[in-house]
Amino acid sequence: MQTHQALDGISEGLRSLNLDPPDCLLFKPSNENSWLGATFKNVPRYLFRVFTPMSRGATDPIWARSRDAADGNPNARRDIFARDEEEVASMLNQHLRWWEGVEDNFVSWTSSLLFALVYIFNRHASERDGSAFEDIFLCIVDTTLFPRGVFLRDLDLIDAFRRFDDQLYNLGILRREHRGGLLYFGEYLSQGALKIEGKCRIVSAQAMIDRGLYDLQPRFKEFADWQPTWEPLLASPVLELRAEFKQKSGDAWDVSFKEHLAAMDIADLFGGRWALPVAANLLALRPRRIWDQRILETFRAPRFTGSFSL
Repeated sequence: MQTHQALDGISEGLRSLNLDPPDCLLFKPSNENSWLGATFKNVPRYLFRVFTPMSRGATDPIWARSRDAADGNPNARRDIFARDEEEVASMLNQHLRWWEGVEDNFVSWTSSLLFALVYIFNRHASERDGSAFEDIFLCIVDTTLFPRGVFLRDLDLIDAFRRFDDQLYNLGILRREHRGGLLYFGEYLSQGALKIEGKCRIVSAQAMIDRGLYDLQPRFKEFADWQPTWEPLLASPVLELRAEFKQKSGDAWDVSFKEHLAAMDIADLFGGRWALPVAANLLALRPRRIWDQRILETFRAPRFTGSFSL
């Protein structure tokens, strides 16, 4: 019996060691959570993150660090699947609800550029943040440049840990089932410190506004004038803008020349291999007609010819 206990202790100790590459902390689900390994291949190619000087953790052109990693917490180097399940469930629930907790080793990303852009105006209007647009940044990463296991979908992590926390269980129901799942915004999580140097591009909100962001979605100009409040809007504006996509295809917007120029100019801020996916996502902020000629012209532009992304 004592021998088995000793072996179990050694096994747990080995699992806790940081054997990952020094530039990331991989999710390593095992046993009853091994099904999560199959979800790694479903991570979207491009993910976005909005951050400010007031954000949890620390993000810069080299690293995206969780709050625990930024604070030097030793647990920041431990995979959540090697930690106590109840502690992880509580930490996950608090992170996803934006609550302050004792520990937080997660970093949030989204597959939805629309959500990320609305979040920019949320941070600007937040009395807890209130950053100027020149201090609010949009980061795009190419997930294919990272090892598998760096990113996991929030709903999958909720499913793995919901039995350990009733509030987390309820959050899963809210995101998946409330209003037909409309409150799901494509959130993905990384953990600990993630080196993003050479795998990302970061641009300020002010730079995008100066290049015509309001021309691509006029409602953003209205959002920029939100009055400061403790809990500014986020979900409801995203749902309102999503509702445009429920219209009949005949009601879709043709891409105007002004929108074409704005998408090109903002894409140029990101440059190189990032220009094409950014331009595509920007033009997709509103419903478009199939085979819209200006969209085709945009992607035939010389700046995209031979693009790695193309």
